[in-house]
Amino acid sequence: MRRSNPSRLLPSPLLLLLLLLFVASGCDAVQDSQPQVRCSRSCVAENCNSLGIKYGKYCGVGWSGCPGEKPCDDLDACCKIHDECVEKKGMTSVWCHEKFKQCIQKVKKSGKMGFSKVCPYEVAMPTMI
Repeated sequence: MRRSNPSRLLPSPLLLLLLLLFVASGCDAVQDSQPQVRCSRSCVAENCNSLGIKYGKYCGVGWSGCPGEKPCDDLDACCKIHDECVEKKGMTSVWCHEKFKQCIQKVKKSGKMGFSKVCPYEVAMPTMI
């Protein structure tokens, strides 16, 4: 009867290295497929008359200011408050959305101008309500 050599049962160092690289590259792919949450440090006015609006630092789906950032204007402050409310109570909180609409109406009635001439309140607000 033939005896097996125990050292022949161990994988080669090259095979282990290749396996390690394969697993590591798979981990990167999983991380890349997860949405990256970006935060804004500057006042932005993009896609002002569409649902894809990015206004200020806090207004827009998937758009939010970085922690500690101050809103660009009163409308952006409404979005910041809404973001914080939704974070605590959940996206389906009717209360958060009602408070958001009330805040926008208050800003509208104030007669103040927003930070952006490219994206004035009267263009930006209807996309948010």
